[in-house]
Amino acid sequence: MADIKPITMAEMVPVMSKITEHKLNGSNYLEWSKTVRLYLLSLEKDDHLTQAPPTDGTRQVWLRDDARLFLQIRNSIGSEVVSLINHCELVKEIMKYLDFLYSGRGNLSRIYEVCKAFYRVEKQDRTITSYFMDLKRTYEELNMLLPFSPDMKVQQAQREQMAIMSFLAGLPSEFETAKSQIFASLEISSLYDTFTRVLRTESTPSFQSNSAFIS
Repeated sequence: MADIKPITMAEMVPVMSKITEHKLNGSNYLEWSKTVRLYLLSLEKDDHLTQAPPTDGTRQVWLRDDARLFLQIRNSIGSEVVSLINHCELVKEIMKYLDFLYSGRGNLSRIYEVCKAFYRVEKQDRTITSYFMDLKRTYEELNMLLPFSPDMKVQQAQREQMAIMSFLAGLPSEFETAKSQIFASLEISSLYDTFTRVLRTESTPSFQSNSAFIS
């Protein structure tokens, strides 16, 4: 009986193929990254997302597999984005950098927009299915931006952040400058701090003049 030759990574994955027809364009990162990670998991190559190249005798094979997966990921990225990742050389590097660019974690403006969309969602003229799917996408992004943590301090900080976003979302349009200044900060320490900063902005002469003009 002839020996069965194992299928190699090179035979399974054509070098110039792509993982998904829906290329990354910057606005579809959540769905795109989920597809890529599931694909790597299906090949039992998800270790390339977290591990550095080995230093033992398996290094050459690992780097070859990583290069093939890298090319597939690159071919699944739109032309307007691909130029941003030219400095990356490994799967781990490219996925980490794209996560930094598009996940929105730590981006206060993005957290604000997603929170506002989640808590003020309306069906409007959409079908119930479309309405549900849009809400589900927003919910998944919110979970990515503020992931659950067993750490009570992290949970408390996230709850404070949600309260801050709710407070800011309820402010009328004349407070847009104040909100922009707050989002330009590296972090928002507390709800009370946010309130005092908005109050301080409201007390400035330029704000009072603009408010009078709007009135």
